[in-house]
Amino acid sequence: MYKPVNSVDMSENYTKRLIVMWKRVSWLLLVIVLLVHIPVSAHTDPKLTVILVPSLSFEDAELLWEHGENQQLWQNAALGAVNVKPDGPYSYLNNMVSLGSGGRAVGIQEWNSYEIDEMVEQNVTANQLLMQLNGVSASYGLVHPLFHRLVDKNQQSTHQAQIGSLGDLLDAANINRFVLGHSDTNQQKVRYGSLLAIDSKGIIDGAIASSVESNQKSAFGMQMDSELLYQQFINKDGLLVIEWGDLYRLYEQRVWMDQSHFKKERMHQLKRLEAFIARLVKKDNGEIWLLSPMMNKEAYDNKQQLAPLYIWHKDKGGYIHSVTTNQSFLLSNIDIVPSILSHFGLDVPSKLPGNNIIINEQEQLDKAVVFDHVDELTFIYKTRANVLSTYITTLVLLLITAGGLMIFKSPQFLGRNALKVIILSALCSPLPFLIGAKLLIHTGVAGFVLFVLITSLACGYLVNRMGTYSISIIGGLLFFFISLDLVLGTPFMQRSYLGYDPIIGARYYGIGNEYAGVYIIAGLAFLSSVNSSKKSWIVLSVSFVMLIQLILLGHSEFGTNAGATISAGIAYSIFLYRLLNLRLSFVRVILLGVISVLLLFFFLYMLQLTGNKTHIGAGFNRLLEGDFTYIFNTMERKLTMNWKIFRHSNWTQLFVTSYVVVMVMLFRKILLKKYQIHALILQTGVTASIALLLLNDSGVVAAATSMFCVVSIHYYWLLEHKQKGEHEIGEKN
Repeated sequence: MYKPVNSVDMSENYTKRLIVMWKRVSWLLLVIVLLVHIPVSAHTDPKLTVILVPSLSFEDAELLWEHGENQQLWQNAALGAVNVKPDGPYSYLNNMVSLGSGGRAVGIQEWNSYEIDEMVEQNVTANQLLMQLNGVSASYGLVHPLFHRLVDKNQQSTHQAQIGSLGDLLDAANINRFVLGHSDTNQQKVRYGSLLAIDSKGIIDGAIASSVESNQKSAFGMQMDSELLYQQFINKDGLLVIEWGDLYRLYEQRVWMDQSHFKKERMHQLKRLEAFIARLVKKDNGEIWLLSPMMNKEAYDNKQQLAPLYIWHKDKGGYIHSVTTNQSFLLSNIDIVPSILSHFGLDVPSKLPGNNIIINEQEQLDKAVVFDHVDELTFIYKTRANVLSTYITTLVLLLITAGGLMIFKSPQFLGRNALKVIILSALCSPLPFLIGAKLLIHTGVAGFVLFVLITSLACGYLVNRMGTYSISIIGGLLFFFISLDLVLGTPFMQRSYLGYDPIIGARYYGIGNEYAGVYIIAGLAFLSSVNSSKKSWIVLSVSFVMLIQLILLGHSEFGTNAGATISAGIAYSIFLYRLLNLRLSFVRVILLGVISVLLLFFFLYMLQLTGNKTHIGAGFNRLLEGDFTYIFNTMERKLTMNWKIFRHSNWTQLFVTSYVVVMVMLFRKILLKKYQIHALILQTGVTASIALLLLNDSGVVAAATSMFCVVSIHYYWLLEHKQKGEHEIGEKN
């Protein structure tokens, strides 16, 4: 039966529905607001697989590129070259400790990873040994009984690498860490993969023995179990580290193998690795890295000391580099930890010296471009010692010969002219080393040396015809071309024998110490032709050149050389003080000197506020944070490096010879007297050279090149003035 509806009931129901709807909308709005304001989850990509392949060299990588069965696999990967140089001697262990700590580090003897119940000594398991040495035991994962010694050893070094910092940061973000595989042979256990992701307690989960299966046809009867590794790859998330030891075992057994069989087996193992990676990439289960922590001994002995790194990132291909090196295709081992953290969306601690890897996605980039680039770097590295040794010895002989003629026998007119041309040619020689750097790969060493010789002699001969202005012209040429190269990003200096070597790894960008010494003296030489009768014009000219040099030497986008910047600032400050002929008391002179140095450091700091992160900026940040230990360790490394260079480098010959010549000339008072501007420039040059020696980590090199230029300029002016018959030279008989 029909029942009439009460209008009041209808109104109440409608009101209730509105209230319910408003509550739902309110909750929805609240959820949206919270989602907007709540930080994004700690990691943006839940998976990263790093396949470590010890003994893999660029020669092996090139073999796979040219003769592999899946070239598209390699085309779809981004490729780069890594400097894996550690703190101590080159070795798989030292390299891995450095890769995992994010800084230059060193391992300890007998280090290894073990499974809990694995026997490490007679009747002693790894877990029992851990209890004996550390007083604790592990309930899961891998065991590292000597972890405490590894931490202590690196804390005592000047780099103070933080072992386990990556593992701690991943743990804090609830990101799993798992390691598989090993590189054992019949003679020794080699399990270093865990060093990449271990935490500060020495803990990481993993499986070692089960990852390798028996195969009597493979080196030492073992090979990686690719099926088991694939299943683990599917099931694990977070950071998965696979130590693929087959290539390491093969190279270790090579000495006993028939070489034709070795080559066949090497190709077989490389194709097994290729097939395994292709299977992982096809699964599309997170980003995949293939990294060689060390190259084999043959490659190392052949100076092929950069390691390949492949990254499969959305099948974009291209190449890899980083801000640390500021060079295409090149990165440093200290970039690996920051890059792993960035992959998971984690902040990179400011104390880590490295930078995140940059992937330049270029699908059509032919990987042969990268291989050719690495071959060029290797070629320069292989031939650098012989070329520089010959060059330095030539300069030393020139200094000794010219000095002997100056001191003991005044050369006659023809001999004097020839000597002047040779001196000017030697002063010009850094220029063809710079502008001809790109020719080396095309001309070979002999052709390049011939180019340097002809260009230097031609330059010396032509400039000598300019008479009084010769030194100023050479200084101007060097000043202009080095400045231009710095502004362009040092494309020539990076490939010059007088530049820095990325395989050595002391510097990757900016101005190296060889050219820093030349550059400062070139600026002073350029000023030698300024009209000395107009003091205001001289002061303005000196200030202008000083400002240009300080900016180009110190800015984070140009020279990035703190020692050279401060040295140049000190030298030019003294130059201006002497030029203005200020008469101040001793106390005021000291006070003015302290203020000048403080202003120089402040100016250098300001130059770091724009541009990329640099080691200078990092040093200032540590100083402002009150981390004086870092500063003292840096100073200790500089002293150690200088002593090492002094003992072993060819530059020591030039350094000692040029300084001895200066002292002999001072003792015998073979000096310029009347030409005040010339004498002042020489004195300033000596000051700059001494400052470079004291303030640079490779100060011996910078001091050698700068003092050579000073002595050569002095030689030329002495000859020039004698030839004119002027008697402004005083000599003690």
